[in-house]
Amino acid sequence: MRLSKEKSQTTGKKFPIDLLCRLAKVPRSSFYEYRRQLRQARQERKRARKRPGPKTQVDDAQLLMLVRKVLAESPFATEGVKKVHALLRKRGIKAGRDRVNRVMREAGLLSPQRVRTAEKKAHDGTIIPEAINQIWGTDATMFGTETGDLLWLFAVIDHYSDEVLGWHIVEVGQGDRFAALEPIKQAVRKIRGSVSKGVGGNVAIRHDWGPQYVAKDFKNELRFLGLRNSPAFVHEPETNGVIERYFKTLKLECLWVHRFRDVEHARQIVGEWIETYNTQWIIERHRYCTPREVRRASEGAKAIAA
Repeated sequence: MRLSKEKSQTTGKKFPIDLLCRLAKVPRSSFYEYRRQLRQARQERKRARKRPGPKTQVDDAQLLMLVRKVLAESPFATEGVKKVHALLRKRGIKAGRDRVNRVMREAGLLSPQRVRTAEKKAHDGTIIPEAINQIWGTDATMFGTETGDLLWLFAVIDHYSDEVLGWHIVEVGQGDRFAALEPIKQAVRKIRGSVSKGVGGNVAIRHDWGPQYVAKDFKNELRFLGLRNSPAFVHEPETNGVIERYFKTLKLECLWVHRFRDVEHARQIVGEWIETYNTQWIIERHRYCTPREVRRASEGAKAIAA
């Protein structure tokens, strides 16, 4: 007979485990496994009691419901963990970003990420200035209508606030240097109040090396308006990355979602979406404010300082 004994919880006396197992007709291995599970459960309860920090406001199931509600109510389809976390906090829901990330990952709500390999670039600085109206990025992207016609979309974006200051859609055959200048003139009129000689205030215009932007007429118009020509580095589109990133969002949220009947229909849909972007798209580096809010705050601070 084994000498192992078990203490009774009522009398405090010890009994041989073999005898107890025979009386109960239970294998000793089952008894020891049961006892191991009890010990493990006690240890887990003990660790849970010692866990630092406040109790969670909502459990994982409730948090997932709130995440789905945020995603459903957002006008955008590509909200990631950081923005979902920020929107939850604005609603008074306190949950760590890592926890939100885990809940979204387990529910299959995360977007796929592409890992880039590190490469040495000629440009190793930043293209984000310290204030608005210092660098405006401009570029063009092509998209089509449901009848197969191709359209050009030209746009201008402020590198600091990410606000779209001007845009212009034309048929593909009209996408020349003058079409590329139209959103720049819109931006100048919006920010400076008029389009006239020297009103640009030496704002740098960042663009790529497309034929519209290297044309003589384009450069001359920038000089007339008082804007500084600032081409991106050759073969380094990230030096024009603000407008490039905006176009990615525009395609995912608008151009690849809607079916456009013709150029006028495209202007209506894209124009409405750009206004939604300017007033509702939140930016991490600006503490999740919208582009329009960033510009108004900057203008207000400048007016107070003056």
